[in-house]
Amino acid sequence: MKYLTPGPIQLPDFVLRAIYRQPAFHRSEEFRASLKSVLEKLGKVYTGTPVVMPGTGTLAVDTMVYNYVEPGDKVLAVIYGEFGRRLSLSLRTRGAEVRELTSEEPPPPDVIEDELRKMGGAKAIAVVHNETSMGMAHKELGKVADVAKAYGALLLVDSVSGMPAEPLPPGIDVVATASHKAFMAPPGAAILYVNAEPRAKLGVPPAMDLRPYLKVPSTLDTPYTPPISVIYALEASLEYILGIGLAKYTELHVERMNLLYGGVKLKPVPKPSHRSNTVAAFYCNDVKRALAALREAGYVASAGMGPYKDKVIRVGVMGDVAREDILKVAEVLNNVA
Repeated sequence: MKYLTPGPIQLPDFVLRAIYRQPAFHRSEEFRASLKSVLEKLGKVYTGTPVVMPGTGTLAVDTMVYNYVEPGDKVLAVIYGEFGRRLSLSLRTRGAEVRELTSEEPPPPDVIEDELRKMGGAKAIAVVHNETSMGMAHKELGKVADVAKAYGALLLVDSVSGMPAEPLPPGIDVVATASHKAFMAPPGAAILYVNAEPRAKLGVPPAMDLRPYLKVPSTLDTPYTPPISVIYALEASLEYILGIGLAKYTELHVERMNLLYGGVKLKPVPKPSHRSNTVAAFYCNDVKRALAALREAGYVASAGMGPYKDKVIRVGVMGDVAREDILKVAEVLNNVA
């Protein structure tokens, strides 16, 4: 079976080979060399201090929330899909006073600014960069960052299924992502980029406290056992991504996405201007039949999420995906449309 899912993804053989080794003791010089390599490479992907901790994308998002939001803080949560709702839930669990801006597609910066103005005193804007559940991406986060700065608010971004295939403007205060999607590694590493000092003073679980992690690039001494095998994988995948160049890596995903949307006759969920570079979404009358047909052809895709579970089929184009795979998936979907 070949996995064209929103993640975990189909890993290239060179990444699988990188994992297949005895995990080193994480206080050893051998492991520190790999950690140093990964942190330096992550630093070339995006601005800010990179953090790699054990966990997945959800843990990265919760860590972002707990380190930058205090109980009682006013936060604007921008929601246009299931992961926006989960981000809002994380904020509420933290005890924030959350105002939700809900839309069927990424709301433009002026709408976000209008909502922020109505709130008054917001400490942060929280938004999903790449909404995996809808196959959509917010393409104007640079302008949203300007809005946040003008109102003295932090911009907290969930880019778990976006970066580095879905570009982000530089300097966003905090970005939460993960190893097992466009970073082309297995699950197990929560990744954050930090451009602002953590604000929370109380109530942050020790394993989620970013302050010790922010010292790691200079000390190479992790506060807890890191995801060692995933770091080996990231060393290989980042070498590949940076080797072809970030712009080319993005272009590669755009080409795959254009081929997929151009070949599938099902109605797309996102407008062309909102299409994610990593996950496509189509309305489908018989999701179970479509997924079964794809599996019979050797491919695993995904149903929708939340209210779209039985109405949408999602196809990821990250990882070891060839042109022939996309053409075959389109053919199968067209036969069951």
